[in-house]
Amino acid sequence: MQEKKYKKSNFFERISQIIDYYEIKNVKSFACDWLGYDSSQKINRLKDENTSPSYEILNDISNKFENINPEWLLTGKGEMLKSETSESLVPFSISEFKQRGYAPFYSEMQIGAGQYDLALTSQNIDEPASWIKIPGIEVDAWFPIVGFSMEPKIYAGDIIGVVIVHNWERIDPDKIYMVVTIYDRVIKHLQSDESEPEYIWAISENPKTKNYRLNVSEIIRIYRVVWSGRLV
Repeated sequence: MQEKKYKKSNFFERISQIIDYYEIKNVKSFACDWLGYDSSQKINRLKDENTSPSYEILNDISNKFENINPEWLLTGKGEMLKSETSESLVPFSISEFKQRGYAPFYSEMQIGAGQYDLALTSQNIDEPASWIKIPGIEVDAWFPIVGFSMEPKIYAGDIIGVVIVHNWERIDPDKIYMVVTIYDRVIKHLQSDESEPEYIWAISENPKTKNYRLNVSEIIRIYRVVWSGRLV
């Protein structure tokens, strides 16, 4: 096959370029015959500019088409095909994504703002729905918000970007945190309980919702919210 060069494009256009280069019949054949999917739905969904490719799709394409340049597939930068001098990269490892400024978005792992008993999904979700990069914003992960206890600062339907907090003794009551407990995941202001140090107060921004205490022994992880808003 003769090598072809392509201009930068969005992700679905890059898939079209791969289909063209390998002379694949159509998107359905690409999805079903080459990637082994039951249908082309996962790929066709990427026609929407606001839909990001999942880790699964990126990994499957990279594994099937080993001579495709991972940076080009992910960002559109550089040549479509790997050069002989290009560095050998583990296709779409978590470390590579993070090095490029992307962070995982867990669309099914909703974070409660107002519902203490929220337990919609398992706490342990390793597979992100997609990867998000916002220039100038460095986070460990992105999550969607439900509930209204942190309005007007954070609204239901927003997404948040968070970074992990390693030292819980340096909690700032003016900041907003995402707390993962053995029961749920919530965003709140946090404040130590001076009378009973085994508890932390979870404080809402919305005065119509009640504050409550969290037992430190039941907290799995604490993150600080560094960005919130909506992607449009």
